Amino acid sequence: MFKKYRISLENTSESESTWLITLSDVLTLLLIFFIMFAFLTKNMKSSAVRNVDINEQIQKKDNLELNTSEKLEEIEAQMYNASRDLNLDDYIDIQHIGNELIISIKEKISFKSGDATLLPESEPVLDKIAIILRANPDLDAEINGHTDNIPINTSIYPSNWELSVARATSVLKYFINKHSIEPFRLSIKGNAEQRPLVDNDTPGHRMQNRRVEIKISEKKNNYLGQT
Repeated sequence: MFKKYRISLENTSESESTWLITLSDVLTLLLIFFIMFAFLTKNMKSSAVRNVDINEQIQKKDNLELNTSEKLEEIEAQMYNASRDLNLDDYIDIQHIGNELIISIKEKISFKSGDATLLPESEPVLDKIAIILRANPDLDAEINGHTDNIPINTSIYPSNWELSVARATSVLKYFINKHSIEPFRLSIKGNAEQRPLVDNDTPGHRMQNRRVEIKISEKKNNYLGQT
């Protein structure tokens, strides 16, 4: 009996040892599981937060574009009314394309042929545009000079490039000097004859192409801390 009893103790010890090893494995697996669960949960929360932020940014951008578009529609209506009141419908073209409002002023009321000095006839419409810019500090203006394809070669304007830039510069100076529009909100571009509205094949078509375009759009950047 004594011998059998000792054998029984030995068997019991081995069983307990096996049970302890198994429990240790289970605890290790549980620990790994909880670590992985916590890691995955954290990543899922971070991903959810990022998705919310992205969606909010997209929504803000959509709202901003909508507001800008609505604002430009109002400005378009103001410019139509102004051109009608000034009896300048035949000399001003207004287009709302995307988030840009393009106001095109024909050479007939803006400059003499081959010259870049503003005519008095253009001042009322430029004054109206300046008032709009002052009332909307979140909008910028790009001034584009355009000519026809007839070459020019004078001491002041060796080519249509110089003439188109000079005309755009004259409009820019008018906005700054008379209406105190912040210079950082304005830019100029000379296109010469490279952006025609129609073919330069008749005097009437060439007249259409000689113009100054003022593109009003949302301010894209803050320059040197300007807001």
